[in-house]
Amino acid sequence: MTMTKPAPSRPKAYLKARHQAVMASLDSLELDALLVTHKPDLAYLSDFTGDDSIGLFCPRAFFLITDFRYEEQAALEAGWMRRVLREDKMSDALAIAIGKSGARRIGFDANHMTVGQVRALKAALREKKLKSVALKPVENVVVNLRKVKDDHEIHLIRESAALAEEAFKAVRAQIQAGLTENHVAGLMILELRSRGAQDASFPPIVASGAASSLPHYRPSEALIRRNQPLLIDWGALHRGYCSDLTRTLLMGCVSERLRTIYKIVLEAQQAAIEFLRPGVTTMQVDRIARGLIEKAGFGKRFGHGLGHGIGLEIHELPALRKKGQDEELRPGMVVTVEPGIYLPGEGGVRIEDDVLITHSGCELLTSLPRSLESAIIA
Repeated sequence: MTMTKPAPSRPKAYLKARHQAVMASLDSLELDALLVTHKPDLAYLSDFTGDDSIGLFCPRAFFLITDFRYEEQAALEAGWMRRVLREDKMSDALAIAIGKSGARRIGFDANHMTVGQVRALKAALREKKLKSVALKPVENVVVNLRKVKDDHEIHLIRESAALAEEAFKAVRAQIQAGLTENHVAGLMILELRSRGAQDASFPPIVASGAASSLPHYRPSEALIRRNQPLLIDWGALHRGYCSDLTRTLLMGCVSERLRTIYKIVLEAQQAAIEFLRPGVTTMQVDRIARGLIEKAGFGKRFGHGLGHGIGLEIHELPALRKKGQDEELRPGMVVTVEPGIYLPGEGGVRIEDDVLITHSGCELLTSLPRSLESAIIA
């Protein structure tokens, strides 16, 4: 007999802590409420994982605007939320929720709400005689809170990383010349899901030979051949949380130049990881790795940032890069460290691991071997 789990009557402790942080942000922005339109933000604040839904967060109530398809799911995942079921336009249902909330100054994330959606909501508010409601654009209120992971999130990211590593070991044992890139990418998804992952955290990159010089290559029917590099970038999606790893395998006897850049990339990654700790900035960490690669003469062949945050999304803040916003790293942040060198027409090397910033330094959450010897498939 299958038992249906009881609907939660109140938010879990970790959700309450997140709500307190949002309330502090609302106070500083002089807002009464916040529209939560970005799906990962809504999941972060509610544990609700359905699509086509919007949250209206108020200090005294959290409304979920959804539809019939997610009515039962909403009750099971977030039964404590006040639900408003839309039958037609989302803007009309949102206006109803706003009327019930009593909020007058409402923030919306300008990065995740279109001009058309704002216009439609304003029109719906006028129709419902809620002309005193003011919609204020804000940016990254919840996204910025998500940069520092709590214990619950770190636990899930650890599990995600472990699943990803188990899947890679299984796939690596099956790799041989003659398989296609698509076949290996499919094997990775199969191994991830067979071990309990929801899915891959993004479509796996499997790039053989010269294609490994393309940082965001899409696998094709190209054959994996001996005496060439094989770059695999993958991750697991586990209970909503992502991991992200890259290993470059060397099939047989590759050129001395590729072996050289492998050693340089590994040295750059290790130096950056050893430098990671609270108080250092995102740009400083990038410079550590980039400086070593530049000194070796390959600075122009490392064109992307050193890494990025991971969590509910595969790319989150903070961003480890040479330009843009610079910020100090804080305990609880989880970032990738993924230097690379890419030689057009010849091949590339990237090595990527997931790292937790701790109070005393950092902790590697991934443990697959990285040495040159471990990369060789004879």
